[in-house]
Amino acid sequence: MELKETKIDFIPMDYSACGMYRIRNAFEMMYGRCKAQLNPPGNFNAHGQHYIYTQRLCHPKSMQQITKMKNDIGCKVIVDFDDDVWHDLPSFNHCAVHAKDNYEGMKNYLTGLADYVTCTNDYLKDNLSEFIDPKKIIVIPNALNYNRWRFDYFKPNDELSFFYAGSPTHYDNKQYGDFPAGVVEYLKNKKVSVMGVKPWFLNAKVEDTWCAIEDYPIRFAHAAMKSKFVLSPVADIPWNHNKSDLKYLECAAIGRVCLCSESIYKCAHPYQIIPDNCTRQTFEFIVNRANENYDMLIKHQYDVLNSRWLRAHQYVDLFTK
Repeated sequence: MELKETKIDFIPMDYSACGMYRIRNAFEMMYGRCKAQLNPPGNFNAHGQHYIYTQRLCHPKSMQQITKMKNDIGCKVIVDFDDDVWHDLPSFNHCAVHAKDNYEGMKNYLTGLADYVTCTNDYLKDNLSEFIDPKKIIVIPNALNYNRWRFDYFKPNDELSFFYAGSPTHYDNKQYGDFPAGVVEYLKNKKVSVMGVKPWFLNAKVEDTWCAIEDYPIRFAHAAMKSKFVLSPVADIPWNHNKSDLKYLECAAIGRVCLCSESIYKCAHPYQIIPDNCTRQTFEFIVNRANENYDMLIKHQYDVLNSRWLRAHQYVDLFTK
C-alpha cells in the first residue's frame, strides 16, 4: 500500500508533557503524507486504521480498548515510551505507588499487543527489551518542531535569576527529590520563578500555569525568558537515565542557558552540569562560571538543537515497515 493511502491514528494519553509532545510531533510530520488523524487523549475508535500510534498506556481499560481494536480491524499498534513506569521509581515520585500494579499489565501489553515500540534513548530501550524483542524497538531522540519553536532571541539582563518548570514527580512534600540541598540553599535569597506547580522548598513566583500542548511553547518562552538561567537538576539514579532531554532543547530554542544534570542531559556542556550532592559553594561556582561563559553556552545549546530539529524521515520509516 502506498503511504498516502495509509490510515494512521495518533492517540496521546494526556494533554501535555513529553509523551504528548512525541505523539503530536509524529502526527505533524505525517500529516499530508498519509491519512493521519490526531485523536483526543484516550479516544480509541475503530474506522479501518492501518496503524495506531499511541503514548504508553497504564490503565487496564485503555489496554482493553486498544486490544479490541487490533483484533477487530487487524491494525498494527506502535507504542511510544518517553520514560520507564515500572523500574526503580524513586520514593519521592508519586507514581511509584502504582509501579507494582502496572508491572504485569505492561509486560503483557508489550509482549502481546505492540508490533513496534519507539522510545527516547538506548538506556530505555535496554529496559524495554525485558518485555519485547529489541529488534522491534526504535530509538527516536526528542526533537522540536521548528514551526512551533521559532522565537526572536533577546539577551537577558545581567541579574542572576532562575526559572524552573519541572513536574512535581521530581520531589514530594517532604523531600527535595532531584534537587541537591546545596542548590536549594543557594536559591533562598535569589530571584526564582516557576511554571506550573511551585516546589514547597523554593521561594518562587509562579509565572504561569501548566497548559495544553498547543499553547505551551509560547507560554513557556514568555515565562522562562524573564530569567537568565533555567534549572533542571535530576538525581543520578537509574530511573532518571530513562528520561528525555527535551527541556535542554527548549532552553536552546528560547536562548536561555540550562543548568542541569548529566544523568539525562549528556549533550550538555561541562560548564552546565550540576553534580549530585552539590554544595552551595559548588553551585555558586557553577553559576558564576556559566554566567561568564554565557554566549559560548548558548552557542553550544543551539548546536545541539540544530542537530535535532524534527525531521519527517524519523516517522516515514516507522510507518512503512
